[in-house]
Amino acid sequence: MDTERDYTAEDLKRGKFSNIIEETKAGTFLSRCSFAPSQGKVTCDRYKVDRVEVDPVVKLKKFYVFRSQFNPQIFTNLTFIEDNGRGTIAFGKCELTAP
Repeated sequence: MDTERDYTAEDLKRGKFSNIIEETKAGTFLSRCSFAPSQGKVTCDRYKVDRVEVDPVVKLKKFYVFRSQFNPQIFTNLTFIEDNGRGTIAFGKCELTAP
């Protein structure tokens, strides 16, 4: 989904996705999750992050997964923007959970 089209409520429900960021001692991992119609459930693709950058001026954190062109950016107010490397972006609000 992108900002250049109009979507029905059903389209939005079906296209809803989430990203999971795990920062561990073994490294940082990103998962991209969405509804898979073929499986009838939400599935996730998990990637090891190649690079993490923190911008001290703008106060955002960027996560880069080079192989899949997946690079979400998280701002201090927990909003995010994701450039998927394929000509579209996603944006929204993060939910913070701790183990």
